[in-house]
Amino acid sequence: MIARLEVLLLVIGLLMVLFAYGRYIRRTGDWHGVLVFWRRRLALSVPEFKLQRAGIVVMFLAVALRLVSSIWLV
Repeated sequence: MIARLEVLLLVIGLLMVLFAYGRYIRRTGDWHGVLVFWRRRLALSVPEFKLQRAGIVVMFLAVALRLVSSIWLV
């Protein structure tokens, strides 16, 4: 049960981040900015930024759940 929740959270978080990047690409047409995101070329709008950060938080929760379940063998 917990393993499925981990995967579900990870997939949902990834889809949220990809959706935010998709909105950015549709708005700006800048594929290169997404491909080199570590250079801070992305100028995300406020909703895109919030969606991206929420997706990252959901993925982090999936990793934290995996860590907790492996430590306590739930």
